[in-house]
Formats: sequence, structure tokens, C-alpha cells
Amino acid sequence: MDDLDLRLISLLRHDGRRSVSELASDLKVSRATVRSRMEKLIDSGEILGFTAVLRDDWRDLPIRAVTLVVVDGHNTEPVIRRLSAMTEVRAIHSTNGKWDLVLDIATRDLAAFDDALNRIRLIEGITGTETNLLLNTRKGPAASAGEFKDVLG
Repeated sequence: MDDLDLRLISLLRHDGRRSVSELASDLKVSRATVRSRMEKLIDSGEILGFTAVLRDDWRDLPIRAVTLVVVDGHNTEPVIRRLSAMTEVRAIHSTNGKWDLVLDIATRDLAAFDDALNRIRLIEGITGTETNLLLNTRKGPAASAGEFKDVLG
């Protein structure tokens, strides 16, 4: 990935609904270039998909947690694929140190959380987990697309 790919991804992260024309204008390249780069990023697996973050997600899914995961050997990619299929797993981060992955989990209640955690622990290749419930959000999600445009210039 080069600088153009990184800038394109940054714009898409903050507003995945932007048109190819708007992206091309902001990046100062042609629409064909943006379309080609997006296809390349999707085909390579850099972009896994597009989603909407709803205000109600935070209210309707009040049980949130961070789960630290140890993965055995060379099982990271199969484990990530299984975790990605779980709707309760909102984000998957690779990390260094004792833990291999950090998961952001959200559920509607403790019973659903317990079920999700049990399914995570049963995934082949996961050898250990540690989970911390998030009690209070002191700073919310990233800035809105409008605010981020100002930062990008």
C-alpha cells in the first residue's frame, strides 16, 4: 500500500458512502484511479467490507467488553475468519506481547455476552482469553466525517 491507498482508506473509514467522484476530487486523482484502487484493496483483502455505525448500536448493545486472545501457532488467519463471522465481535486488532488479538465485543445483555464468550473459547486455535467488561465510556467513537474532513485538509 502506498500513500494514496492510505489516504483513500482514511476517507472511507470516516464516510464509506462517499461517491467515487467525491473521493477522486479530495485525493486529486481521476475517478478511474479511485475505482481501480478500491477494487485492488477489496481483492487483496485490505478492505473486508463496508458498514454503517448506528447511534442505537451503543444503546441497544450496552454490554461491551475487550477480550484478549492467545492463538496457537499459525492459526491466526483461520481464527480471525471465525471471529469475523460473529456479529458480537465488533473489531479485531492484532497486537504484540503475550496476547495475539484484542477483540471489541458488544451484546444486548449478559446472557448473550456469556454465549458469545463461550463460542469464542471453542474456536479451534484459541488457547487462552482474558476479558474485561467496559463499565463507562469516557470518550466516544471517532470524529464525524465532517470533522475529519477538516483534519485532512
